[in-house]
Amino acid sequence: MTQFRPGLKTLLGVAILSTLAIWVVLGMPKIYQNYDGPFYLVVAKAWYNKDLIRHSFSFALPLEYYPAHFPLYPMLIDLFALAFLNHLQAMVAVNLIISAAGAAVIYKTAEKMRWESPFWTGLAWLFWWPRMWAVRSVGSPESLFVTAIVLSLYFFGKRKYWLAGLAGSAAMLTKSPGILLLAAFGMWLVVNYIKTKKWDKDIWPVALIGLTALGLFYFFYLKTGDFMAYFHTGDNIHLQILPFRVFDSSQLWVGSFWLEDIIWIYLIAGIGVYRALKKNLVWGGFGLIFYLTLLFVSHRDISRYSLPLVPVVLLGFSDLLARKEVKWALALAIIPLFFYTLNFVNNNTLTIANWAPFL
Repeated sequence: MTQFRPGLKTLLGVAILSTLAIWVVLGMPKIYQNYDGPFYLVVAKAWYNKDLIRHSFSFALPLEYYPAHFPLYPMLIDLFALAFLNHLQAMVAVNLIISAAGAAVIYKTAEKMRWESPFWTGLAWLFWWPRMWAVRSVGSPESLFVTAIVLSLYFFGKRKYWLAGLAGSAAMLTKSPGILLLAAFGMWLVVNYIKTKKWDKDIWPVALIGLTALGLFYFFYLKTGDFMAYFHTGDNIHLQILPFRVFDSSQLWVGSFWLEDIIWIYLIAGIGVYRALKKNLVWGGFGLIFYLTLLFVSHRDISRYSLPLVPVVLLGFSDLLARKEVKWALALAIIPLFFYTLNFVNNNTLTIANWAPFL
């Protein structure tokens, strides 16, 4: 009798079916209402046009807020909406497909880079940073962002700098921390020079990431009249001068002293990044820069902010994922993770009285 060996097809099936399970239990209206999906729909429908936003949508937000939501995810929503879907359906269809594709990318990356247990690495990304199951089940750019980061790091490690630059540009067009890829690649260049006494002159295509950031700001200028529109979106960046300000419950975006889970995130992520640094300078270097930046973020939702670290942490712990007892523990964790996801998605919602502008 042939032993069952789960592979890529199984992983894709799990990615899709686990999302459908959340949809079926909670119903699609609740899925559509989840943060920050409706805000990305506003961008997809109005493309930062203040007059159109003012007259079509009733959110009590300043019109300057919307450039905080970068354009790649809304652009994909618009493209999917051409395929006989309304924009609400397209919003979650994009995320479902990208999440499954992201799991496949992590699986193939682990396989090609000889990480232990590629299937369990992909499965861990889908589930075991608890917020991940929630963000891939609603309207959200996180899966797109993480997938672009993984591709950029992988191609850079293979010295395919044009592809690394293009994938990094996609990350930059999805969320602002994509610029940290450029910092990580710059760090690698310096460390590599210290080791070899030679500059890698072929690395220059990754400058596309920086050029993309400038192009994005110019796009905001054309749409809003403000080149620095992203930095004028209000209290949205959440970076502080000092680290660990998240433990000041008087901070506007913290508002709670129940914060011990953040300690565990710092601890697990820090150990994972350290182990990744010992295995791979490209991945570990990005993880280190992102991790240090995370310490200066003052926001209760560190779990979501830390999602781009997850592939790096999985590299660091990849040898542990191959252990039988770890697999059993992770498999049993699916039960509480399911109830956590249901509870989170059921409550993390906006009130939408009129759905017509979103269709």
